[in-house]
Amino acid sequence: DREQEHVITVSVVKFDGSLDSIGRAIDLCGGFDGLDPVHKVLIKPNITFSGWMPIPPYGMVTTSTVIEGILRRLAERGCRDVTIGEGSVAESLGSSTWRGFRYTGIDRVARRYGARLIDLNEGPFESRDLGDVKVGVSRAVAECDFLINVPVLKTHRQVKVSLALKNLKGCLAIPSRKRFHHKGLENLICLLNDAVHSDLTVIDGIYMLEKGADTLMGTAHRKDLLIAGRDAFLCDCVGATIMGI
Repeated sequence: DREQEHVITVSVVKFDGSLDSIGRAIDLCGGFDGLDPVHKVLIKPNITFSGWMPIPPYGMVTTSTVIEGILRRLAERGCRDVTIGEGSVAESLGSSTWRGFRYTGIDRVARRYGARLIDLNEGPFESRDLGDVKVGVSRAVAECDFLINVPVLKTHRQVKVSLALKNLKGCLAIPSRKRFHHKGLENLICLLNDAVHSDLTVIDGIYMLEKGADTLMGTAHRKDLLIAGRDAFLCDCVGATIMGI
């Protein structure tokens, strides 16, 4: 009657150019275990900026290909209540979330699969206490039944890596994000992930960004990797290890 050891799987899959490889990464880690077709699903990509300069988004933003692979697998599962939500850095040189959806092509794949798009910067927000710091978390994120976190495989000059844990920072109201930078960025990112649980993480490593967090400071490398799992922290450990950190 010895208790069976609890094993959590993180899958690392080679992206072969097809949507099937994205579905395979999800299947190998049991990514949709516990997902019911009636659940409200929210997909949180990483769209740092929205194309305010004519530079390729390689390694900087979640690719529309990975989002499409997830949407197709959700459709096969019978999920119909699917939303894609992001809150980009809205203040930077005319950047906005809606421009980001267009810039990445995520708006096109959302229409193809009938998914809604929302700007998490627009609220409404719920107040949450992260230690002694009060923040506003998007109500759409707080109230969804199944949260899919889709960051990019990249480094970051302030916190070493920008992966699943940090990607949830885009669920906060803009003033709350600024507060993170003055109240202990790394610790608050950890506390945020205690307050907001990612049900599935899919790290987009089609491109890996070195010396990021954006292409103005970083160098993109084509890696064709997908990292998926139900534990965001373990996915970040695998991602960091792959990047040599």
